[in-house]
Amino acid sequence: MIWVLALTYPAAIAVLFYFAFLRPVQQERARQRQQLADLQIGDEVLTQAGFIAVIKEIRVPEERGPTELVLDLGGLDVRAYASAIAQRLPRVERAIREETVVEQGQR
Repeated sequence: MIWVLALTYPAAIAVLFYFAFLRPVQQERARQRQQLADLQIGDEVLTQAGFIAVIKEIRVPEERGPTELVLDLGGLDVRAYASAIAQRLPRVERAIREETVVEQGQR
């Protein structure tokens, strides 16, 4: 009977560890992979380096390899791997930013 308890405690700790630490990380990675797969030309994105850019072109290699993006940094075109994208910015933030720029230009 004691051996059952001796096996139950480590199993319970392993299950708790999975649900407390590993599962949230896996879900976040899956969400980020899905966001990268959903990127489209014209989307505004935030890069890992902190740059806000607009996607101009998406280049998917014929053979296995990383997807390459051409980003517009406000007049400067740069190439980056899709993994360099931290997140896609919501269109609402983009509209607010454009309104702010227009208002500042009118002053």
